[in-house]
Amino acid sequence: MEYDGTGLKAGVQFQCTQCGGMVQVGAPRAKGKTAGPRAAGGPRPAGGPRAAGGPARGGARGRPAAGGSPMGQMQAAQQKPGYGPPKKGSNAGVFVGIGVGVIALVIVLAAVFMGSGPAPEDLAKQKAEEDHKRHKEEMAKKDAEVAAENEAKLKPINALMQQGPSIEAALRNGDAATLEALFDWNAYASYNANLIAGTWGGNMEYKEAALICVGDWVRDADGAPTGSFMGKAAHGADGLRQRVMEYIKEFYFGAQDIKWEKARTEAHAGNSVTVGSTVYLTKPIYISFKGSGPEKEFWLGAPKGSGDVRIVNFIDKGAFTKLQEKEAPRQRKVDDRDPRNPDRDPRNPDRDPASDPGSDPIPGMEDPPANPDDNLPNVAKIGTMPTEPALVNAVNELKNGGKLNAQRISQIKGEPNKDEKKATMGALVDLLIDAVNSKDRTAKLNISTALHECFKFLAYVGWEKEELVYSIGFEGQSESDIIVRRWIELYNSYKPE
Repeated sequence: MEYDGTGLKAGVQFQCTQCGGMVQVGAPRAKGKTAGPRAAGGPRPAGGPRAAGGPARGGARGRPAAGGSPMGQMQAAQQKPGYGPPKKGSNAGVFVGIGVGVIALVIVLAAVFMGSGPAPEDLAKQKAEEDHKRHKEEMAKKDAEVAAENEAKLKPINALMQQGPSIEAALRNGDAATLEALFDWNAYASYNANLIAGTWGGNMEYKEAALICVGDWVRDADGAPTGSFMGKAAHGADGLRQRVMEYIKEFYFGAQDIKWEKARTEAHAGNSVTVGSTVYLTKPIYISFKGSGPEKEFWLGAPKGSGDVRIVNFIDKGAFTKLQEKEAPRQRKVDDRDPRNPDRDPRNPDRDPASDPGSDPIPGMEDPPANPDDNLPNVAKIGTMPTEPALVNAVNELKNGGKLNAQRISQIKGEPNKDEKKATMGALVDLLIDAVNSKDRTAKLNISTALHECFKFLAYVGWEKEELVYSIGFEGQSESDIIVRRWIELYNSYKPE
């Protein structure tokens, strides 16, 4: 084997046995030229006849002519063309065919689906059904939210309606402990503070201030009450508890026909009130009783969704008048004659026959006795007892060591039956006799005070409170029976006919 000057293999050279020429087999073929044998070192012949003695070319592609010599056939076999069919075992054609088939299949399927899709009216119907379904789902969601909101509102409302009978029973039975526990005193005090700062603008001269504020009754230059109240600050929780419970005990306990006005409560839509940072759903429990005037309002409230119902506000539109009469009554001038009632004794304005037409004329109106203590009767029990339940309860309350509140006093003073009223007076005088005999200082004070509150209109001129009440002062309490004898005298002078 030899190499040419380029470093490439020159192939194998053979010497022809017939002509003696050298033939090169397997030499690299120049690009673009037909392979074939050539003489050593000579130029490649063109496509025509070879040199003398050489084999003829076998056609256009250099194959040997039919019937050529074996060497020529071998040469021709060595000179294969540089192009032709792909090598055996290549998959390129297969892949190309598969790809073309898939694309064609997709095109066909798309055409089929596009040609067989739903009609426009079917699409419109489908969209309408989807919209209807979505609308139903949205409405169901809203309904669920509204139901949850209503449940959150109804829970406290239903709970507070159940407290109506509890408040009524506590007032009927004089159960201060139960009623006090129903109040949320902190919320009530906060509500009052917000009311004063907001609605009242800090002004505490409103009538409600007499119940819910610390303050004083305004007096004139002579020290007489003017009938107005000036608040200084809202009561805190503890002060409010004491003030309101004392008021309820004084003016509610023992009242007749205490009733929860259920229909009035149900008719009220309720309110939403913010106390501090808590929003309360509230509704009033209306309570009425005989001689009470407008209904009393116990506002029950609870946070939304909660069943913990408490009293968060209390309204009594008659509280100012009651507290004024009890704590700062306006005094009449003794020398002023009432033009509407000229028969009133100007020297004894509290004794008013017109307000108690069943009583006898005022003894000594024309010529009052020089000394009303002259000829007083001796001490002896009277033995009367009323039959009206409210009056019986008042007598029993004093008998059991209690004291009459303003409500009991009002019941006795307002009793229309004069016989019942005088029987009550006689029963109280008998209790006073027992208290004096047993030297019960508290009973003497409470019973004589009740007699004075209810029957002072009978008192003679000169018999002021000090002459008719066993008060307890710095010097102690009187042990004389003179006050009992004065009340017996007034009882005897009382003519209901």
